[in-house]
Amino acid sequence: MQAYQEKYIENIKEIAALLDVARGGDPETEKIRRIEAKKKSEILRKENIDLLNRNLFTCLDELHTVSEDAIKELEEFSDVLMDWTTNLDCGIYLLIHEALLTLYRFRKDRNNIIKELYKVGMGLYYQNRSVQGVESPLTHSLYFEAEMMFSEASSYLKYFAEIPDEETKGYIIRSLANIAICTHDLKKKVDISRKVLQIVQDPYYQELAPGLPWDVFLRRTHQQMSSNRAVMSRGNLSAEELASVLESCQYVFEPEAHKGDPNVRWLWPYYEMEYSCGFVDIDTTLDRMEKLISDADEKQFDASAMYANCQLPIYYGTLLKRNQNIRNRKRRLDYLKDAYDKMMRVAMAYPVDDGIDYFSYLMTLIITDYYETSGVPSYKEITTKLIRKLSGVSYLRSLVAQKIASYLCESILSEDPAFFDDIPFIGEEKDIQRKKELLCDYGENCALYYDFGLLKMNLERLMRSRNLLEREYEIYQLHTVSGHDDLASRESTEIYADCTYGHHAWYDGVNGYPAEYVRNESVYRQMTDVIALVSYLVEAYDNDTTKNVKEIIQTEKKRFSPVLLAMLMDDEHMGKIQSLLEEQ
Repeated sequence: MQAYQEKYIENIKEIAALLDVARGGDPETEKIRRIEAKKKSEILRKENIDLLNRNLFTCLDELHTVSEDAIKELEEFSDVLMDWTTNLDCGIYLLIHEALLTLYRFRKDRNNIIKELYKVGMGLYYQNRSVQGVESPLTHSLYFEAEMMFSEASSYLKYFAEIPDEETKGYIIRSLANIAICTHDLKKKVDISRKVLQIVQDPYYQELAPGLPWDVFLRRTHQQMSSNRAVMSRGNLSAEELASVLESCQYVFEPEAHKGDPNVRWLWPYYEMEYSCGFVDIDTTLDRMEKLISDADEKQFDASAMYANCQLPIYYGTLLKRNQNIRNRKRRLDYLKDAYDKMMRVAMAYPVDDGIDYFSYLMTLIITDYYETSGVPSYKEITTKLIRKLSGVSYLRSLVAQKIASYLCESILSEDPAFFDDIPFIGEEKDIQRKKELLCDYGENCALYYDFGLLKMNLERLMRSRNLLEREYEIYQLHTVSGHDDLASRESTEIYADCTYGHHAWYDGVNGYPAEYVRNESVYRQMTDVIALVSYLVEAYDNDTTKNVKEIIQTEKKRFSPVLLAMLMDDEHMGKIQSLLEEQ
């Protein structure tokens, strides 16, 4: 790699280490360390932006003129940025391979076109993991784009015999298999995997490329097919399709069943398949799952242990939620609580490296699918812990936001006791002291959760490392939708959902996002107005609050509530807000 590439990678890793705020120790010492860490990370971020602008972007703009050695260095650089285990910088990886794809299309270099289609498809797939569980036109278009890359690469299967390069042939097979991971159509997933299974076992293709790892292709395709077991109970598969899924579940189960240390990840599909097909009942399935969870060592962090300790408890809760007859059985609920407690102990003890993709995926699964019910930790309880674990910088920022939100709420209430009365539980309270306590507590929790949607996106380190690229910024904007949907679907957090949804929307409704947020339709709009201002102040703060306030006042009657703008123009209020901001 070139020197700038090595430096960029070094800086990303150092920024990740600087962002680690969960070290403990003496509070004053930690405060000084965090201040220094913030200064250092800002210097590194500026250096990264300069490295990209002066070197990478210039190179990509003139890619058709650079040497083959420079292209190989770009590929080596991208391999470190995204190696499918760690995700240091998928966005730059994708940018490089999109440029290479354009270059090879211009050159009509078929082998490299196929390779780059595969790599762009993989980059898009991993980038789209950031929007897991989010339903919007953008998310569907992102996955469709990845599916099209794999579809184009796999279309070269008809030229398989005439392509001499075995590596290129491998990319064709892998691309065909990967169409299944990008489509939302479960029946299509099964059909694609069936086709791949036929190809990888066909002597015709094996003889044309004897050096390819056909046994690996076969195993991974069976594993992929086994993940389609969810469709077996839906009644829309033919007998042949059902048989294919069953065979794959058996294929991945058999080697693990006889091991002393089986991989739970490949034991469970068989058990779930038997349940889906009606071979065993729900109680047998839950008993099996309990054994897998209980037997897993919570001090181990390999893929099998993490699957058992984090993913299976979520599935256990999902099964209870879907089965009305058993969801209230005390024994099952007691076990769910124990499983969730163990899951959170493992999550909190995990030696976090911001780049580990599988850990990020598991945490996203918890945030998206956690089953909040009586007798288990509330969604509010577990997400508060996850915010601190997964995004320490965001959590520290929220502490300042909480203080400002509480101050604004108390100040407004003292001047206009009925200001927040549209919020049901605030308006119903007649005792003014109790009303103030409820309001400030509510404001503080809204300030904690306003960026909750970013938790699943794993963008904190990236945003601290460089500017977001265009596609990344589009994904970033979805954090309002993602956070709202997850919070609104749980009783313990539903009252905070609108503040998450609308904190980037403008008061006049003309600008900002998401477009779906309509201020006047929300009973929580007055608090959302507060959080919109607080989030802006905290995030924009750059040691020049006066400048920020002037910028805010210029948007009067457009971006922020007139009541809040009036407070900013009051010297006493602004002095207090200034002192709170300085605590960052």
